[in-house]
Amino acid sequence: MSFNELSEKYAARFGSPSMNGVGLEEFIQILELVAMRNKGFFIFKVDGERECDIYTFILNMSTSNDVVIRKDTDSIREGMEYFFSELERLGIYP
Repeated sequence: MSFNELSEKYAARFGSPSMNGVGLEEFIQILELVAMRNKGFFIFKVDGERECDIYTFILNMSTSNDVVIRKDTDSIREGMEYFFSELERLGIYP
């Protein structure tokens, strides 16, 4: 499955007809549930000191699954899609 297909499939699990229907607030709520269920943490950071890849997404679940997902990007949407595709690929759900 492609990156896009995986992120679309994960979004559909939460009732969104497509990844485009997932807003930042909904994305953060889903990642909050994933982090809480897996006793991990999720960080979304904006780094004003960088000239590129200013957005950083990190999900760390080392206490339960030894999983760390990280994406540095210039696009919030790209980071969201990457995270959903990785979570679907790894079979991690809230």
